[in-house]
Amino acid sequence: MARCKSDSETLWHERLRTPHALRERLGSDTDGRVAVLSAYVEWRDGAYAEALAALGRAAATLVPFHPRWLARMLNLRGVVMLHTGQPAAALAYFQQQLHLAQWAADPEMEGLAHNDIGVLLVWDDPQRAAERYRAAYDVFRAAGPDHGAHLGLSAFNLSVAYREQGDAVQSEALLLHAEDLVRRARAWPYWVGIVSQRALRLAESGRTAEALASFTAALEQHPDLPLESARYLRFFHAKVLVMAGDPAGALAILDDLHVWLITRRDMLDDVLDVRAHAHAALGDLAAAYATMRELLDTVQARHRLEREVQLKALETVHRTEEARRSAQRLRDQTEVLRSLHDELHHLSLTDELTGLRNRRHFLQWCARRLAEQLPLALAFVDVDHFKVVNDRAGHAAGDRVMREVAALLHTLENDGCVVARLGGDEFVVASVAGSPDDLAARLEVIRQRCEQRAWAEWLPGIPVTLSVGVAMAHADVSTSLRRADEAMYEAKQAGRNRVVVLPAP
Repeated sequence: MARCKSDSETLWHERLRTPHALRERLGSDTDGRVAVLSAYVEWRDGAYAEALAALGRAAATLVPFHPRWLARMLNLRGVVMLHTGQPAAALAYFQQQLHLAQWAADPEMEGLAHNDIGVLLVWDDPQRAAERYRAAYDVFRAAGPDHGAHLGLSAFNLSVAYREQGDAVQSEALLLHAEDLVRRARAWPYWVGIVSQRALRLAESGRTAEALASFTAALEQHPDLPLESARYLRFFHAKVLVMAGDPAGALAILDDLHVWLITRRDMLDDVLDVRAHAHAALGDLAAAYATMRELLDTVQARHRLEREVQLKALETVHRTEEARRSAQRLRDQTEVLRSLHDELHHLSLTDELTGLRNRRHFLQWCARRLAEQLPLALAFVDVDHFKVVNDRAGHAAGDRVMREVAALLHTLENDGCVVARLGGDEFVVASVAGSPDDLAARLEVIRQRCEQRAWAEWLPGIPVTLSVGVAMAHADVSTSLRRADEAMYEAKQAGRNRVVVLPAP
């Protein structure tokens, strides 16, 4: 069964103390967070293909609501790319991790992103690497004591950068500072790595006795050291023994650790190299040659594995790009459908000929206003003798008359009125801004403008005038429109081309 969020968080933070105890504590990785933890375990074991597979499962189940776990997933993808000879891909993942961590206010992933980018830079540009390590150090120092292990890692990386720049004094001071920080944080994998690197530096400078003594002291001072970390320490002890001229002692340690070492795919090259040098130092050239052949085979196998991992990474990129294109096509189609929906909605509420509201839209609007018990003045507008226009000038001319009358009426919307075409030559106007007399006064202006329009230029001998009826709305829309219609017919009977207001009942 997949562990809950709090369990996953606990395991994530405990990984620095007992990383190899994680495997037996993990449940099903159908939960994306557990899949990330599984990927971490596989990466620590040098099983890069398995780590990528676990990260693929994580990507399929993690959602944007887990930004910290997404940042952790990006970090692990980056370190796998780094260990399989794909620095450009690694850098891309670390940069994504950095941006996501900064957005999610996650100091652990922000600092680790700076550290890992520094690792990519340190051999070619130690100055820029040091800037990244310093940025990581500042992030972890500001984050507080809970990040002591990562603070120590940043100090160690700074030590490496200063050493590459030739500042041995500053490098040594930072190395001791880093060792103290990770020891107090009980981050044993980091601590073992730093102790071992310091011993190797001592041995390389000819101080092999001090180097060997540091291993003995480390094991004696920390009898509670996790077994995995103690084994790492003993392996590096064997490496220094070869440098110190005790190849037999080195081989004895390697033989004692043999069962464990054969499971450490991430260390196999180093193990075979130490064993070959030990055999050569003892004069057993046949064993040295056989070990070197095994080392060569191992390197070739690793290169094949790296190519497989690279191919899988490319396949993942391809699938991701294809998914991105599919998602974009879906977004485009959704946008087209939304646009069509908006257009259809607009058409369902708009009169096609004039662009005004249609009957349906107007009736809905009036019903809402009456339901809110707002005062409402209504006007019915009819084009006089419109049939004559159609019969004598044609329907195209009739359509033009409708559009020009609609344009005149539409100007009333600037005064807060609502204008619609009911159909044929009938228009309606509603106003919540005043009395029927106020609406009638505004429509009188429209009537005069219509009468004075230069219709004769293209409708010779056919005047275009308006008959308008205005009434106060009542309880329902139908009754209210009928009253305005009655007022309009009074205008017709009185000789047309006028505005009539129906008195309140």
